[in-house]
Amino acid sequence: MKLKNRILPAMFLFGVVALSACEQNEDQDSVSPNAVLQAQGQISHVMLDSAEVTSYNFANTLLSQVNHYNKETGELESTEKYERDPKGKVVKASTYAADGNTLLAQQAFTYDSNGLLNKTLTSYFNGNAVEYAVYATYEYNADRKLVKKSFFEGKEGIAAAAKSFTKYEVLPNGNYGQEKQYVLNSKGEAVLFSTTTYSYDTNKNPFYAFAEPGKISSPNNLIAASTEVHASKKTYNYKYTYDYDAQGLPISQTVTTPKGKSETFAYLYSN
Repeated sequence: MKLKNRILPAMFLFGVVALSACEQNEDQDSVSPNAVLQAQGQISHVMLDSAEVTSYNFANTLLSQVNHYNKETGELESTEKYERDPKGKVVKASTYAADGNTLLAQQAFTYDSNGLLNKTLTSYFNGNAVEYAVYATYEYNADRKLVKKSFFEGKEGIAAAAKSFTKYEVLPNGNYGQEKQYVLNSKGEAVLFSTTTYSYDTNKNPFYAFAEPGKISSPNNLIAASTEVHASKKTYNYKYTYDYDAQGLPISQTVTTPKGKSETFAYLYSN
């Protein structure tokens, strides 16, 4: 299911392809931004070679909808709509096909008494039926930074099966320095699948305050990501360079993949 494969990586990483995708498809060459950007005003569009790939809708300062377009044809491919509680926290994210009516996936968010996300349930639909479901749980350090995310296949309860978990290392400045992804084998033992190390610039990351709940986000902008897949002993290196405005905020990002292919994304703002 293409949509399932596209959405799930976003739960694992920011700014780089999913670790498992690196191992399963070495021909993966493109990387798309996957966060909400607000700088001079609110982000309105993300462009690739003058072609629209993503557009954002806001209700005041809160993200309400993200539209994804085919970078070759410019046609709308899917739309994500967000619902919030009275405090502004995301409680539901629904992904629709281009027709705006066919529900493809839906993610429900729940929070603990401290306002921290503690669980998400993601359901993927085939027609009106749920074809596949996964849920995730979240753990934090004393600074309210995400340090562990655990994934389960199936709905919460007796039918759910633990599949993997990811541990995050948080640097003193609040950036995420490293993550380790573990998978559970047939005996239920945790096996280290991959280790990703991140490097950053010293500029303010305008994505930081607006990342979707459950996705790691750092105060500074990612400039390098190196993923080692331990079973194959292969390493995948991504590089990120930016152009900045007078305030030091990024207005474009160039992504260079392990095979040396580069793409440049431009950010357009509402004002």
